[in-house]
Amino acid sequence: MSWNSFKDLADKAVDKKGIKSQIQESLVLESANRVLVDFLSEQAKDKMSAIYFRNGILTIAALDDDLLKQLLRDKALFITSLNSKLGDNIVEDLNFLS
Repeated sequence: MSWNSFKDLADKAVDKKGIKSQIQESLVLESANRVLVDFLSEQAKDKMSAIYFRNGILTIAALDDDLLKQLLRDKALFITSLNSKLGDNIVEDLNFLS
């Protein structure tokens, strides 16, 4: 049995249990929070947080207007960076709460 088929079996089992979207959301949020710090600065760790992911839209809470403006300016690059970390084009757009 190859690893690829093992991965397919695991995906099918997770799909059957109905938790695939929850796992995907968790992975996206974790990756997004790491990329926010890498992309903006260490300051982003306390002032910005990915909090919600549904239907390709990632919601980010922002407590700093300057960091928010920077992220808005480089939104496409941030999405590209995040998707490259995830290995797929999962995140299509960003939504912000401030």
